[in-house]
Parts: sequence; structure tokens; C-alpha cells
Amino acid sequence: MSTSYQNSQNSAGFAPQWAYLAVEHQPADEAEAERLEQLRRLIDAAPDVADLRDFAEQAREVMGSGYTIHCGSSHVWLKRDDQAERLAVIADRHTTAYREWNAPTANS
Repeated sequence: MSTSYQNSQNSAGFAPQWAYLAVEHQPADEAEAERLEQLRRLIDAAPDVADLRDFAEQAREVMGSGYTIHCGSSHVWLKRDDQAERLAVIADRHTTAYREWNAPTANS
């Protein structure tokens, strides 16, 4: 019986990820805006990481109840419990380009 070795994203074989937070919908109120800004500051202050999913626990702590935090293979997304759409995403600047809810569009 042969065994195979599967690389983990935490292994040295993967390039570091440069995390950023993209808020895709307008914050519901000032308190939510403040929590999102606090999370943004934590992410911006962090060094490059091997796995962006490491930010999931920080996101849960900062956002508190009323939010669901999901992890994909190399990103984290935040959703309000009472809404189907994603509120924000933590992703890698090297490989993605999510837009902020208030970013100008190409047509404006």
C-alpha cells in the first residue's frame, strides 16, 4: 500500500498571502462600521501569513454575535446571520481584487 504526501497551505512550499478586508455592502450602522474598521486594522497590521483562514477566529471575536464567519480554501467571508449576501471577505492581495461597497465603478 502506497502513501502519498499532500502539502498543507501552512507548509513552506506556499507563497505568503498578503491579507486585506473588502467590505462589500454598506455597514448597517455605526457600530458595525466600527467593528469592520477594527478588523481591517488587525488585518492590515498583520504580517504576511501562510493561510488566511487564520483570521477567522479574530473575525469571530471582533464581529461578535449576529454574524457567521465562513472559510474557503484561501479566504474568509463574513455574513450577517439575517441576510444571505456576504458582507465582507478577507482575501489575498496577490491573487484577488474584491471591491469595497463604496468604490467607484468604471462607469462613474
